[in-house]
Amino acid sequence: MHGRWLTLPLAVAAALVALATFAQSSDASIGVGVQVSPVRLETLAHRGESSPLPPVYVVNTGTEAEAINVRVERLSHGPGLAVPPSWVSMTGPAVQLAPGHSARIPLQLAVPSRARPGGYMSDVVVTGSLGGAAGMAHIGVAAVTKLEFSVSSAPPQGHSGLVSSGMWWVLTGLLAAAAVILGARRFGVRIIVERNSGSGPSVDQGEPRG
Repeated sequence: MHGRWLTLPLAVAAALVALATFAQSSDASIGVGVQVSPVRLETLAHRGESSPLPPVYVVNTGTEAEAINVRVERLSHGPGLAVPPSWVSMTGPAVQLAPGHSARIPLQLAVPSRARPGGYMSDVVVTGSLGGAAGMAHIGVAAVTKLEFSVSSAPPQGHSGLVSSGMWWVLTGLLAAAAVILGARRFGVRIIVERNSGSGPSVDQGEPRG
């Protein structure tokens, strides 16, 4: 009987300690915020080239320090091709934000040479991760804003695209004909086309020039 009454105060004390610990931990908060306006490239992106995107504004809205990471993922609905995640990357060192602090994170866009021209739309997903004490779960938070840009239909860098294979052969033939005519003039050879003769063109050697 005495042991039972002794165990009860111990249980109450343990419950009070757990309640105090929970109250302390509930005072802490985690969170990240991101700009409302889309990350939008105002100029055309070109295939086979890399270009900087406008930096994305991020703020730590929690009471704990956060390690910030950025990735691209299609979450929003709307027109435009999805942006492959490998096209966009963070530049510069890793970002650590103290509570209440903010940063502008630079981004780089690299468009492959075989990319489809046209409008692209996806989302910039900003994540913050907070690792708890030993035995606590790893907690993650995220914020999202749109990513928008357009890829030019101009030929990729390093490919002029102005001369097709057929046009190339036409130009080659014209250059060869010009070389023959210049050679004939140089050595005094005249090329005469007889309209009514079935024997085809004849070559008059003529008088060699000086």
